[in-house]
Amino acid sequence: MWFYFINTIIILLFVKIIIDRTKSKNLPPGPRGLPIIGNILDIKSLLKKIRLHARVWCHLAKIYGPVVHLKLLFGQSLIIVSGRNAVIQMLSKTEFDGRPNNFEIRLRTGGKRRGLIFNDADEWSEHRRFTVKTLKHLGYDKTNMEDMILDDTVSLLKMIEKLADKKEPITEIYDLISIAVIASFWFLITGSKCQCDQENPKLKEIITIMKENVKDYNTSGHIINYLPFLRYIFPNLTGFTQMQDRYNRMWLYFKKMIRKQDETKIQNEPTNLIDIYLNEIKTRCTNLSSSSCFNDENLIALIRDLFVASIETTSNTIGFVIAFLSVKQDIQKKIHEELDDVLGKDILPCLANRNRLPYLQATLAEVARMGNVGPTSVPHRATNDATLLGYNIKKNSIMLANFMSVHMDENHWGDPEVFRPERFINEIGEYCDDPWIMTFGLGRRRCPGEILAKNILFLVTASMLQKFNFALASGYPEPNLLGIDGFTISPPPLNLVIKKRI
Repeated sequence: MWFYFINTIIILLFVKIIIDRTKSKNLPPGPRGLPIIGNILDIKSLLKKIRLHARVWCHLAKIYGPVVHLKLLFGQSLIIVSGRNAVIQMLSKTEFDGRPNNFEIRLRTGGKRRGLIFNDADEWSEHRRFTVKTLKHLGYDKTNMEDMILDDTVSLLKMIEKLADKKEPITEIYDLISIAVIASFWFLITGSKCQCDQENPKLKEIITIMKENVKDYNTSGHIINYLPFLRYIFPNLTGFTQMQDRYNRMWLYFKKMIRKQDETKIQNEPTNLIDIYLNEIKTRCTNLSSSSCFNDENLIALIRDLFVASIETTSNTIGFVIAFLSVKQDIQKKIHEELDDVLGKDILPCLANRNRLPYLQATLAEVARMGNVGPTSVPHRATNDATLLGYNIKKNSIMLANFMSVHMDENHWGDPEVFRPERFINEIGEYCDDPWIMTFGLGRRRCPGEILAKNILFLVTASMLQKFNFALASGYPEPNLLGIDGFTISPPPLNLVIKKRI
């Protein structure tokens, strides 16, 4: 029975693909592909040679141009947009601001699209406005937040100091950074201090699950996104069992967090995002004409997305800083000298010092450019038939803005494969921003936590480099600084020797 059913589905899809192909005119160029499976084999073949999805997209852009059309399973269109001008045009068009709506995206947030990352339309707009307004109200860009970050950073420095006493190579530096980064977000979201140490097993478990989810994400999509019924027949083979287990554990963790917060909150002026959101739910319940998209499930999804974004982008970027500087000791030495001249070894860095530390800022910018933690945008979806650079883009096409193509553009950078912080220093020794760096995206989908992330990145990195020297342990291979592929790019595994600077 299942055999005939599957054959029928495949035949119907094949007919649909043929019809769609005859209707399609002036689509962007791209490799021809095969019936049913499209360009899946082309992508897999290139991945074996090039290793990273974003580098595959850059390779295809050199062949076909700034807008490339790929076909995924059953004719699903994937549009890769490369080069600064094309990326800016794509991200400035509201008809490209949608998000995909597949089985896995719904599974991750309780069976329905929720939250900030993979949501769109009015529900997304309302939650984005709420998030930006609430973070500003809580002072995430003010001095009190700076003090909180520094407090968590001091805890991180103490943990690193304990590791520095070890005689064997140190491998857990990324775990410590993730816990320290999440601590600052934790206070904004819950209003309480996170236990910022290695003896917080539940938090470590959730961080591990988040990282596994991100590394497991596949732009081409798992098979159950196209044939969801296969989860009933081959739950393990399709990856559904493992996926569902990870998503359920995360969902339950944040659900318990919110329930505890609701039971213990004080009926005064709310001081954290969860309390403010819970008050918003009650306010909207009393106003029958108001939107009802504020509810417990959407709050869980919102918190989940904020935690994922904080861990993956900020902690991975700091991880890449350590990776690059462990290899490039000459650059680390220049940063040490700058920190010593400006701050000495006893005064903790603060945001007011930023402009007095141009070489450190330049190094962070160069890590953002070469590390490419977010090598592409989160997948977009065309909400209507539209055009881009003269090409027709069909409704529901999945679109990726290829930021790596901008960060590694030879015409702009000259020597993009060379790690050279000096490219961000002007003739009088000042740090200069470059609009070609697109770490936090562009347009309406730009990261709402950009200011907080930049502050954490600067303060944590400056504090670590002020106190410690990071070097590769002898006898181990040099790390591959291209990183590890996934939804974001993770820094490579390190075997470190950490020495306290005296």
